[in-house]
Amino acid sequence: MRRNKEEKLGKQEKRLLNYLKRNNKINPIMSWQALGIYRLSDVVFKLRNRGFAIETNRKTVMNKWKEKTSFAEYRLEIGL
Repeated sequence: MRRNKEEKLGKQEKRLLNYLKRNNKINPIMSWQALGIYRLSDVVFKLRNRGFAIETNRKTVMNKWKEKTSFAEYRLEIGL
């Protein structure tokens, strides 16, 4: 059944799913640099709507101007 879901994925969805399977996690900067996906949250939304379990973790870090900034980091849930 899972293979059937994967056959219907778009190009960005396939790239992201394969990346998550190999690398476990991704954030927007990694997505842009490694996959050419600018709107990561949209592709995650599409994968979730197709039944893939992806968890979101919010991260807060200091940027180069010493300001707090937040972003999402996504992971495939265990067992997928």
